[in-house]
Amino acid sequence: MNEKLTDDSKEILLEVKGLKKYFPIKKGLLRKTVNHVKAVDNLNFSIFKGEVFGLVGESGCGKTTTGRMIVRLLEPTEGEVLFEGNNILELNQQELRKKRKDFQIVFQDPFASLNPRMTIGEIIEEPLVIFNQLEAKQRKERVKELLQVVGLKEEHMDRFPHEFSGGQRQRIGIARALALNPKLIVADEPVSALDVSIQSQVLNLLKDLQKRFALTYLFISHDLSVIKHLCDRIGVMYLGRMVELAPKKDLYYEPLHPYTRSLLSAVPTTNRRAKKERIILSGDVPSPANPPSGCPFHTRCPEVMEICKVQRPEFRQVNNGHYVACHLYE
Repeated sequence: MNEKLTDDSKEILLEVKGLKKYFPIKKGLLRKTVNHVKAVDNLNFSIFKGEVFGLVGESGCGKTTTGRMIVRLLEPTEGEVLFEGNNILELNQQELRKKRKDFQIVFQDPFASLNPRMTIGEIIEEPLVIFNQLEAKQRKERVKELLQVVGLKEEHMDRFPHEFSGGQRQRIGIARALALNPKLIVADEPVSALDVSIQSQVLNLLKDLQKRFALTYLFISHDLSVIKHLCDRIGVMYLGRMVELAPKKDLYYEPLHPYTRSLLSAVPTTNRRAKKERIILSGDVPSPANPPSGCPFHTRCPEVMEICKVQRPEFRQVNNGHYVACHLYE
C-alpha cells in the first residue's frame, strides 16, 4: 500500500513496508523447524509527524510485535522500517544506539518495566547517563522537571517503584521515555493494566504531552474506546495483517470491514437512546501458524462470499485516506 498525501503540510515520520515476523516452531530431538507462527505478515502503514496513530485488534493479532519491531526490540523476518526516510533495520548496533534516542517505548506493565533496585530518580536519569546527556547537576534538574511534567513531585526521586501505585508507575515510565526528547513514542497498551478511574488520567496526560512537546505516537490498544479518545488515524489488525486503516471519524462512523464493525458493536455506550446491533462473531481466531486460505477473516465473517475462501483481498483505498482489505469493495 502506498499512501498518497493530499495535504502537503503532512510529513511522514515513520513508514512501515512489507513488515513480517515469523517465529519458528521447532520439534524433535534435533529441534528442526517444522512451521512458523506468522505473528506479523506483510504490514504496511505510515505515521505522519505530530499525529497519534492507533493500532487496534484482538489479543494475538500482532500489534505488540509490530511496536517492538519498530523500536528494534525484536528483529523482523522481512520488511523495512523507514524513520525520517532511513531504514533503521539496516543500522548496525553503534548506529542504532545513536538513533535510539529519537524513538522510545512505554510498556504495558508499569511495574515489570521498572528496575525494582533503582530509585525513581535513577530510573529517569539512566537514559541521560547512557547517552552522555548533560552534566550530573543538570541531569538532576532534568529529572525534577520531568517528574513535574508527568504530575509527580520532587521528593519522589529517592523512592523505589514498589512505593507507587500502578498509575504513578506508568507516569514514571512516561517520564523516562521523555528524558531524551524523542520524536516518536510507541505506547504499548499503556493503560490496560490500570484501573478505569486511572486510565483517563494517564490518557489525558499523554494527550497533553503530545501537544506540549509536538510528539508523535504509535498507540497500541485492544480497546476501541481508548483509541477513539486519543488517536487521529487508526489501523485495525487481524491475524497479523492490516484489514482497515482510516481517519478516526471515518472508522467510527463508516466502518467498512466486517471485522471492524464487529469490534465497534462491542464498544459500550452511555447513550440510552443509541440503538446498536451487537455483531457476534462465530468461531475462534484461527492459529497464526496455520492461517486460512483466501481472506484470513472468512472463517468468522457474517458476510463471507465464495471468493473470500480462495483469494486474499487487496489492501486498497476506497475513499480518501480510507483503506480496506475486503472483497465487498472490489
